[in-house]
Amino acid sequence: MLRWNKCAIVSRCRPNIQEFRLRYLTRRRLLIVHSSADLYGSDRSLLDFVAIHGAQFEIVVVLAEDGPLAPLLQNAGAKVDVGDVCKVQRSMFSVRGFARAVSSAVRSLKLMKRLAGDRGFDVVYSNTVAVLGGALYAKLTNTPHVWHIREIVANSPKLASVFKSVVGRMSDAVICNSNQTREWIKNPGSEQLCRVVWNGVRDSVVITDVRNAERMALGVAARDILFVMVGRINNWKGQGLLVDAFCRLRDECQETIRLVMVGSAYRGQEHYEDELRSRIQNCRHPDAISMLPFRDDIEAIWQASDVVVVPSTEPEPFGRVAIEAMAYSRPVIAAAHGGLIDIVVHEETGLLFEPKNPVALCEAMRQLTMNWDLRMQMGERARHRQRSQFSVQAYADGVAACLTSVARA
Repeated sequence: MLRWNKCAIVSRCRPNIQEFRLRYLTRRRLLIVHSSADLYGSDRSLLDFVAIHGAQFEIVVVLAEDGPLAPLLQNAGAKVDVGDVCKVQRSMFSVRGFARAVSSAVRSLKLMKRLAGDRGFDVVYSNTVAVLGGALYAKLTNTPHVWHIREIVANSPKLASVFKSVVGRMSDAVICNSNQTREWIKNPGSEQLCRVVWNGVRDSVVITDVRNAERMALGVAARDILFVMVGRINNWKGQGLLVDAFCRLRDECQETIRLVMVGSAYRGQEHYEDELRSRIQNCRHPDAISMLPFRDDIEAIWQASDVVVVPSTEPEPFGRVAIEAMAYSRPVIAAAHGGLIDIVVHEETGLLFEPKNPVALCEAMRQLTMNWDLRMQMGERARHRQRSQFSVQAYADGVAACLTSVARA
C-alpha cells in the first residue's frame, strides 16, 4: 500500500507555487526608457499608454531630463527617475565622442541596476531609437527588450545601417509607428520581429466658444482662413517651406488668409528659431504670420484652425499632429512621404503634395482656401478616419499586447 508523504509533497510544490505567484499573480515590472520630458508626439503617446495600462504593469520610467511629462507620468501611476539614458548622437563616431558614449553607457547601466533592485524587471521598453541605455541593460541582464521605433533617418545611410543592425540584434520585438518606419528599420534577419502599431489620440469635438475666443486672441477675424502648423522648429519640419508657399498664396489670393506656427526649437538649436523669425520678417506678408512657442493647451489651436499643414521636408516617421487635427474635423495638407501616407487619404481626408515643392504646397493651400464645402467635407471624413483607425485605446492596447507577449515568452 502506498503512503503519501505530505511534507515531501508540500516541499516539492512550494517553489512552483512561489513561481506561479510571481509570474501570474503579481504585476510585471516594466522599465521604460525615454529621451525627453516634453509634451510633443512621442511624449504624449507614452503618457497615453501609461494612463490606460498603468494598472497592468508596475512601471518605472527613466527620462533623460526633467520636464512637464514627469509629473503627468507620476499622476498616471508610474515611478519616474531622471538620469543618463545614453542618447544616440552623431559625435559617437569620433574618438572623443565614443569615449563620452562609453561613460554615458556606464552611468545609464548603474542607474537602471539601482532601479531594478533585487527583483529586476520583466520587460525593458525603449520608447525611441535615440536611446541605448535600455537595450544595453536588457542585453547584459538577459531581460526581454522591446524597441519602439519612431524615427526615420533618411539623410545618413551609415547611421541608418548602424541602427538597423543594433535594433535587430538587441530586440525581442520591434514596434514601428508606421509602415514606412517598418520598411526603414527592418533587416532580412529582423523582419519577423517588426509589427506596426499606429499612434492614436482621443476623440475630440469643436466647442464654438473656445474656437471664437482663441481666434480673437490670435487676432484672426471670423471670416479669415487660418492655416496652422504645429511642430518642433528644426531643419526638416518645413517651416521655411510653408512660409514661402503661404506668401505665394497671399500675393494672389483675394481671401484673407493667416498662418500660425506653434513650436519651439530643441535646446542648443535655437538658431533655427532665429533663422525662421528672420525669414518671416523679410517676407512680403510678415503681419499675416504668427510664431508661438510650444503650448500645453494645443487643443485650443486645433479648434481655432481651418486647415492644418504638415510640410516636412524629410519623411515623418508617423505624424501625430495630423491625427490630432483630424480628431477636430480639420483637413490636413501633408508632404507625400513617410508615415503621413498612412494617415492622410489624398482628396478624401486632405491633400498630399510633392515634398519640398513650395509651388505644389501653395496649390494645395489654394484649393482648400477657395472651397468652403470641400474643407467641411474633408474635415468630417478626417474625423471619421481618426476614430476608426487612430484611437488612443487601439494604440495603447497594441503596445501592451506586444510587451505582454514578450514577457510571457
